[in-house]
Amino acid sequence: MLYQIENRNTPISTGNFTGLSTIPHIHSHLELIYMEEGSSMATVDNKDFLIEKGDLFLSFPNQIHYYHDRSAVSGYLFIFSPDLFKDFKEIFQTQVPYSPIIKCNQLPLDLRSRLKKIKNKNRSESNFEKIAAKGYLLTLLAELLPLMTLVATPTDHDSIKSVLTYCSENYTEPLTLELISKELHLNKYYISHIFNERMNIGFADFVNSLRIEHACNLLEKGSNITEIAFASGFSSIRTFNRVFVQNMGMTPRDYIKSKESGTPVLTSKEQFQLCCDNCMN
Repeated sequence: MLYQIENRNTPISTGNFTGLSTIPHIHSHLELIYMEEGSSMATVDNKDFLIEKGDLFLSFPNQIHYYHDRSAVSGYLFIFSPDLFKDFKEIFQTQVPYSPIIKCNQLPLDLRSRLKKIKNKNRSESNFEKIAAKGYLLTLLAELLPLMTLVATPTDHDSIKSVLTYCSENYTEPLTLELISKELHLNKYYISHIFNERMNIGFADFVNSLRIEHACNLLEKGSNITEIAFASGFSSIRTFNRVFVQNMGMTPRDYIKSKESGTPVLTSKEQFQLCCDNCMN
């Protein structure tokens, strides 16, 4: 299972979706979904929650989340920075929802029209309209948060973010549990537990997925396969070939041929970007 660690620079992204990302991702923003049609199973920090028609979903910063649509879905998707709402700063830093779902019968009756107004104002060319969008969103959050049961942020919350970030920044170098343990001052068995129990992926598989993503980018530029293997953090061409096939379903040479022929073979990052493009239309 691949993961995306997003570094978002846009304070507020607003749009409509016709499909939700199946790729687990984590970012420092909040993610709000209002389901107009269909239903989807949302997994947040390794727990499953059903989003049905008329429900609202809200994940907090640095929660790992992804979706499995149970039918054709559509609705509103907002992704926004907690830094915009200073009044809620302590909540977003120290708490998470016990359940990210607010059922339709609890929501304001005019929610849909308010979401549409926020989206339109945020997408306006006028700075005054964009400021108004923030104000409307702040007011909406002030109504939604009391409807949620909030609990203390899990103790491993910050550790997960630190480990994932460190891996994403250093995957081309030799990486071991011992090394990360020393760099982040975390027990190596605890780090292993984070991957296996909280993320359902082994440490080596996670690092290798990052390396293969990097290798695919280099292969598209026509570099030498052996050089790419070592530049991506692999210690041998044999290991590189084996892991590449496991992740991409084909050899590096076949991947190059597929790209040259125009056959659509998407890396996890390309798949995730496609999901985002479909969502924020």
